[in-house]
Amino acid sequence: MHFDDLMKILGEFGLYQRVRFFLLCLFSIASAWHALNMVFIGAAPDFHCNVDTINLSGSPLENLSTVQRKSVLIPPDAECYQYDVMDTLDKLKSAGVWPTLYNQNNTIFLGVASLLGNRSRTTVACTDGYEYSRDVYDETITSEFNLVCEREFWKSTSKSVFFAGRLCGAIVFGQLSDRFGRRPMFFLGCLMLVVAGTVASLAPTMIIFLPMYFCQGAAHTGAFLVAYTLATEMVGPRYRVIAGFVSQSFYSIGFMTLAGIAFLIREWRYLEIAITLPVILFGVYWWFLPESIRWLISHGRDKEADSILRAAAATNGVKLDDNVVASLREDPSMKASRQYYFVDCVRSWKMTRLSLNVWFNWLVNALVYYGLSLNTENLAGSPYLNFCVAGAVEIPAYIICILLLNKVGRRWPLVLSMFLGGIACILSGCLPTDGSRALETFAVVLAMVGKFGITASYGIIYLMTAEIFPTVIR
Repeated sequence: MHFDDLMKILGEFGLYQRVRFFLLCLFSIASAWHALNMVFIGAAPDFHCNVDTINLSGSPLENLSTVQRKSVLIPPDAECYQYDVMDTLDKLKSAGVWPTLYNQNNTIFLGVASLLGNRSRTTVACTDGYEYSRDVYDETITSEFNLVCEREFWKSTSKSVFFAGRLCGAIVFGQLSDRFGRRPMFFLGCLMLVVAGTVASLAPTMIIFLPMYFCQGAAHTGAFLVAYTLATEMVGPRYRVIAGFVSQSFYSIGFMTLAGIAFLIREWRYLEIAITLPVILFGVYWWFLPESIRWLISHGRDKEADSILRAAAATNGVKLDDNVVASLREDPSMKASRQYYFVDCVRSWKMTRLSLNVWFNWLVNALVYYGLSLNTENLAGSPYLNFCVAGAVEIPAYIICILLLNKVGRRWPLVLSMFLGGIACILSGCLPTDGSRALETFAVVLAMVGKFGITASYGIIYLMTAEIFPTVIR
């Protein structure tokens, strides 16, 4: 008996599968929180040199208010620099305007810039640190660890470290789940995520934060891929496309809800804790989440597979033959006699072309999807609203995929969605930036259209990869 034939007898998407499928989909929400949290915990608020603590004692500038100090010592459009204090005082003396800084009552500041006329002043790097705007974010790793100016590379490094963790997690968890089973790897990923997220929220320096962020990337990716595999393996062939895209739709829900959580919790340490602690709840799944039947049979654990099948049949209200597991063993796809390796992707010219095509699609889709998702703060308007909308446009993209893929196949929807996303992104980047509110809004709309297109294509290539490659290679 073929495994898909068994699923038709058991119930392709019966009550047993629906409950466990929903439980696995909930993890997609938490996975999205950790995949995209850098948008908020690493956001770069407006900043300028801190001039409040500069020692101006004994000079005519010592009694200036904070606003007046800024107008004297901070150049326009130069966040990382300030005017040199001694040079400014020398220029004022040479201009002969020292007495005119204040009026007769010595109370009204007249403005140094106008008094100095066209005299240029020397700029220097900020001497007393930086002052950050608290209008949008209370505290981020950027403001706490001063990841600006000459330390700005730390922020981009943290993103690179996170995605390096995702790469390692995909490779390691894929291999381990094929050897030890999907279920233990899911719980290992959840445990790693809780530990790494908690330690990261307490990190006193970037040196401590980065390794933990790497582990978060590895853990969330590994657990998500295992959950996705379990979710799609437990349903029949008729529902497999729907299951894949519904699972990813929950990821989009996590995308949107992260915006709300970040809006309410604007301090990065508390935000990190808020999205990490809920992962502990997935430990309850130990008593509800079964191992993959496919994996159990292919590894000779027939008794466990039979027990799970009987429980599913009882819940779905169907009766199975006594020798159902033995008949499944005759299905070639259930046998573990063939061990796959990466070289199998390029063993023949036909397979090489197919693999290169799939890899290129993954490269393009990942670059554009995360490029748009992680840079919504650079769009005009509220970063929270833009981020929420960027998640919301994914839902209709997945709905269209569900409606089309079983009718017209995979290739043309993939091509058309990538074409739509690419054109929209190119147009969004080509719009002039002259401060026009209408153009800024149009650029945001085009970016969201691009997000819609790339989400559809990303979901399709995800599905195609699952259909083409065995889990260990995938």
